[in-house]
Amino acid sequence: MSECKRVRNVLILAEGYEEKPYIDKVLSFPNICKDAYRIHPAVNLKGNSNILARFQYEIQRGFYDVILIFCDADKGSEQFFAIVRQLGAMFFADPKDALEVFLFVNPVTLQVVLLHFDDVTLTKVAKKANAEAVERLTGIKNYDAKQEQIEALVDRISYRSLPAFKNRLGKISTDVHDLPSTNFLLFLERFENDDTRWIDEIDRLRKP
Repeated sequence: MSECKRVRNVLILAEGYEEKPYIDKVLSFPNICKDAYRIHPAVNLKGNSNILARFQYEIQRGFYDVILIFCDADKGSEQFFAIVRQLGAMFFADPKDALEVFLFVNPVTLQVVLLHFDDVTLTKVAKKANAEAVERLTGIKNYDAKQEQIEALVDRISYRSLPAFKNRLGKISTDVHDLPSTNFLLFLERFENDDTRWIDEIDRLRKP
């Protein structure tokens, strides 16, 4: 690994009530390079309609070295790609480069969360459609993202699951157009490493 330099401040904008507690827990594990990153508590945006406004607000504040967005790709929905395009047009020299700040999961965040327990392939967005997989892998019945269910699900995730989790993640496509797909492993490995040059590379893609 390279020599640790200054600690980089990181903020993650989480799409909603499932994403925030999950990302906060995983990035609190001891494999994260605390000498290189100060990862602040994720912001619960309470819906993807708030992504653009909050991203703009945090950019203007200028406190964080990088701002990332953790959200569902919703089976490659037009709404998701519209958000990427709009953010790209506002903040990046080449609009398509906006995808570099998205920590995406297609179709839904549960695809990544459930990989802590076993191999699983989700192809539906609806909570009801994925409830059977949640019960089979975690014992939580009739999952529909109630607060107590989310808390129970996150509580079941342990640091000990990380090696198997990463192995399962490695089998998933990183192409956002594929179902399922995610770039979660890329960001997790970045945060495990004290080489923070990827943040500078993202910054160079932004508009001057």
